[in-house]
Amino acid sequence: MALDFTDFYILYQGHPKYTNGEVIEDEVISVIVQKLEVMLFTNKGSVLGEPNFGISLEELLYQTRVSDTYVKNEIENQIAVYIRELLEITYSVNVVFAQDPLNYQDIMFINIKFADYDVYAQIGKFA
Repeated sequence: MALDFTDFYILYQGHPKYTNGEVIEDEVISVIVQKLEVMLFTNKGSVLGEPNFGISLEELLYQTRVSDTYVKNEIENQIAVYIRELLEITYSVNVVFAQDPLNYQDIMFINIKFADYDVYAQIGKFA
């Protein structure tokens, strides 16, 4: 199935790939990356009319009994429902938890690979 669609251009001034004057995004990969960024950094329940959209990654980071497999499954479930375009492409999701011993906090790293692209997310920060 050929992917043919358009979406709003949501990059902001200061984003490394921002283009002045753009309103519509019609490159499939760019739209998928935009959707992944929105999905990853949206808290579940914060989108009016879509109470299940988003992952609440920061909340998951600080829960004591959440595994990397659980977070990976949450991401894959969100993709299956909200980013169906990605189901037409081979992709992988990798989630790793780490600790910042200087600040006594946990950090979550997420890497989603597809079509020679890597989408990285880091929840929590190193000193």
